[in-house]
Amino acid sequence: MQPESRRFEEDLLTNPPRDFTPDLRRLKSWPSMKDSPWRQPYLARLTFGEVHNLVDEYIFGQRLRILDVGCGRGWLSLELAREGHDVIGIDYSKEMIQNAKRTMDTDPYKDERGKLEFQISDFSQWNHPSESFDLVIFSRSLHHIPQPSKAVRKAYDLLKKDEQIICIEYAYDRLDKKTAAWIYSVRRSLQQSGWYKSRKKLPENMDQSVREIMKEYNAPSRKEHYNRFEEMRKPLNTLFREVHFSWEPYIYWDLIKDMRVPSEDVEMATARSIMAMETALIETDSINPVLFCFVGLKQAIKS
Repeated sequence: MQPESRRFEEDLLTNPPRDFTPDLRRLKSWPSMKDSPWRQPYLARLTFGEVHNLVDEYIFGQRLRILDVGCGRGWLSLELAREGHDVIGIDYSKEMIQNAKRTMDTDPYKDERGKLEFQISDFSQWNHPSESFDLVIFSRSLHHIPQPSKAVRKAYDLLKKDEQIICIEYAYDRLDKKTAAWIYSVRRSLQQSGWYKSRKKLPENMDQSVREIMKEYNAPSRKEHYNRFEEMRKPLNTLFREVHFSWEPYIYWDLIKDMRVPSEDVEMATARSIMAMETALIETDSINPVLFCFVGLKQAIKS
């Protein structure tokens, strides 16, 4: 997996504080982390916390052996271990795994959790016995991995018979003009209120702004060769029996990341409103969502 350069830059932080603790149960304000939802507890809960809630919704059973692929700074692995599961989190980034281990080692709940281990590794090179896990999770990591069909097949081989995969993934190629137009309307409103930190001011011409937003979102994704939606969905459908599929809000992460509201109460209310708006627009097919959740059970491969 290669470092991401897209707009949704949540885990690959630039020079985070040395004592940064990515932990949903030990949230605090990190004023220096201006471009991350971790900067305020309520923003972290609204973003990372919502991913954890989504994963939790589809975990069935106790004391599961779980593999968290592309675990980043380990916040999800940590929460799952605290729920009593035995978890291995892997990521190619030495810096992020070191951060995950520091957070793990200072966990005040460590005496109550299941086994937790973090390893530095590229998933394609990672070796582990077949049929070792009850659950494999890709949480916004599969879109980075070259040849996603091979990655999904590897996850399939690592799972025990009839066990489960959860894949929550960014599908950059789904963003279209009507979605970019909604992004423009939100950013424009925030800018007019003086609540948006932008790299440059959006043009007043909507068509021009929409083109610029689409380029802003899509160009880095193409440059880094992120996997497209169908490149991920096809192998998932081939190897797993679909239990659940949904589109989830995600663009709001990027919008609130660049939001700057003087009042914390108003910022929290505004962030929740933007998330609720995106959710409603997805449900009414008014915009194209860019984050999907696939839950599947391992099935026999047809010869």
